[in-house]
Amino acid sequence: MLTATGCESAGSGSRTGGHPTAPPPSAPAVIHLPPKAWAADLLLGRDGTLWVAESSLAAIAEVAPSGKVTQHPLPRGEGFAPRPYDLAQSPDGGIWYAAGDQLGHLGRSGGFTWWDDGPSQGNGPGEGDDVPGWPDALALGPDGTIWYEHSAAGRKVFSRVDTKQGPTRIARLNTQFAVSAMAPGPDGAVWFTQREEYDAKEREGIGRLTADGKYRKWPLPAGSAPGALVSGPDRALWFTNLGSIDRLGTDGDLSRYPIPDATHPSDIAVGPDESLWFTVDHRLGRLTTKGRMTLWPVPDAQDLGALVPLEDGSFWLADRKTDTLRRFTPPR
Repeated sequence: MLTATGCESAGSGSRTGGHPTAPPPSAPAVIHLPPKAWAADLLLGRDGTLWVAESSLAAIAEVAPSGKVTQHPLPRGEGFAPRPYDLAQSPDGGIWYAAGDQLGHLGRSGGFTWWDDGPSQGNGPGEGDDVPGWPDALALGPDGTIWYEHSAAGRKVFSRVDTKQGPTRIARLNTQFAVSAMAPGPDGAVWFTQREEYDAKEREGIGRLTADGKYRKWPLPAGSAPGALVSGPDRALWFTNLGSIDRLGTDGDLSRYPIPDATHPSDIAVGPDESLWFTVDHRLGRLTTKGRMTLWPVPDAQDLGALVPLEDGSFWLADRKTDTLRRFTPPR
C-alpha cells in the first residue's frame, strides 16, 4: 500500500446515494475546467462539493459550491499513467477512483492511499490479488467496502478494497470480459454491464455478483452495447444501450426504450422525481418507469457525459468536448 499527501479537500457523497442540495444562487451555471481535461465521471457531495475525474490530466478536480476549482494530481508510481475514469463514494467520506492500473482513495484531508500493478507487469494485467490489475469499474458493495472488477492471469476477478486491508479477492471467474459500469442492486448484490466475453462469442450481458462470490449472467440480444447502469426506483436495473435505455428486472424480464435520433447515451441516474435521467449527445433525457420519454437540448452543449441530479430538479452535466460543467434545469 502506498500513501501520499495532497491539498486539503472536503467530504463527498454519491451520485446514486441520495440527492445533495442545490448549489447556492451565486454558483456559476457553467464551470470551466482546464483544456483537454476530459471529464470522465462526476460525484457530488451533500455539501455541494463536486468531484470530477479528469482523465486526460491524471487528476481529480474539487469544485466548491462557489465554483472554485482545486486540482488534486494523482500520485504516480513507475507503472502506467493514472488516468481516472470512475469515481465511487467511500464510506469514510472520501472518494475512491479507478485510473489505468491504479486504484486509489482520496481522503477528506486531501491525502491519497493507492495501489498499482508496478513496472514489472508490462502491458499485461496484474497477476496477484494484491494489485489492481486495471480495474474497469467501482461500486459500493453490500459489505460496506468498495468492490471493483479487474483482470488477473487472463481471468475476470472481482475484489473488494478498504484503506486498512487493501485489495482482497471476492471471486475469480473462468472467463474474460470487460465491465463498463457497476452498481449496487436492489437485492443486496452488485450488478454490472459486461461486454466482449471472448469465450462466449462476445455476447454482451448484465452480470450479478453476490457477497459470497456467486456469479450469474443475463445475455442481451445481439447488437447490444450496455454502458452505464443504475438500480431504479422499481427495483429493476436500468442501463444505457445502443440507441436506447433498457430495463432488466431481477427476474430477467427485459424491456427496451429507443431514444429518437440517438446512437449511444452516456450516463444514467435516478432523479428526485424517481424517474431515470440520462445524457445523449447534447441532450438531457427523462424516462419514467412507465416508459414515457422526454428530451431537452442543453444550450451550448456538445458532448454530454456524466450527470448528477440535485434535489431541486436541476443537474450537473459534464460536457467532455468543451471541458465544461453545466448546471441545467429542464423546463417542466
